[in-house]
Amino acid sequence: MSLGPGRWLLLLTLVSLPGWPVITRAAIHQQAAAVAVCVVAPRVEAVSGIDALGVVPLPSPRLVIVEPLLELRIERQGKPTWQRRGSLDQPLSTPIDWPMSPIQPEELVLLQLRPRDAPADSFAHVHLAGASRQRMEAAEQLVEALGRSAAAWLRAFEAALDSGDVPLAWALLFHPEIPKAAELTALQEEVIRRGCLD
Repeated sequence: MSLGPGRWLLLLTLVSLPGWPVITRAAIHQQAAAVAVCVVAPRVEAVSGIDALGVVPLPSPRLVIVEPLLELRIERQGKPTWQRRGSLDQPLSTPIDWPMSPIQPEELVLLQLRPRDAPADSFAHVHLAGASRQRMEAAEQLVEALGRSAAAWLRAFEAALDSGDVPLAWALLFHPEIPKAAELTALQEEVIRRGCLD
């Protein structure tokens, strides 16, 4: 199944529309300058008072961040529960499959991200919120039904875009079980490339 001109137009509109940023650059505010982290997946948006927030329709989201990281922390219920560090020579790279127990419906989880050029005590904060139980269960059932068919995954991605459910579209596009297929890979690369343009 090919991604026709109409679908590409829809994708590019979502990428370029100011109200629908594909990627939120979560800024680390410092006295000298802000350091940005380009979060591709899960789909997040800038929210007043915090760096970024994303509602996750699937309980184990794959993390896709463009910048190499020196540190990634995950907090649940206000307590640090997972941490990984890289180095200047060997920074953390993504994608990283969700490294702990699944996010529960309506649970709030905090990601703390320190890119390679950030000071030791400076992090971007990305809040992830589990969707409603009904929505998460429906998304999990959808993934199970898609199996290993690249065409089915592409149709599900397109259907999510058609319905305006960008978080689900991105969750499917960067899902760990998405089949290897040229069209799907091209879509992933296009979302990353266009979403991170200043």
